[in-house]
Amino acid sequence: MSVVVTAVVHPKPGKLEEALAAYARHIDAVHAEPGCELYALHTDGTSIVVLEKWATRAHLDAHASGAVLAKLGPELDALRERPADVTVLEPRPAGTDADGKGAL
Repeated sequence: MSVVVTAVVHPKPGKLEEALAAYARHIDAVHAEPGCELYALHTDGTSIVVLEKWATRAHLDAHASGAVLAKLGPELDALRERPADVTVLEPRPAGTDADGKGAL
């Protein structure tokens, strides 16, 4: 079963663009990781919200302990105020799902 993750990253004041640039340097490698179905960046102008979808929990675990985050993590550590707020979610489909709108 797929796993959805939200990660809210809080860059230091004035460091939002640098943090987005750090993600941009590594995003293609994340997208190429086995099981990555979605890894998308969003911002409200002060924080970055990363929406992730992984085919299985094992794929998420491999991503979390993998080479890409080993490189990206230290770059972000220097730019953020505090650790990211990460939430791991299991889908609870709603409706008939015939239109694909019942689950991410």
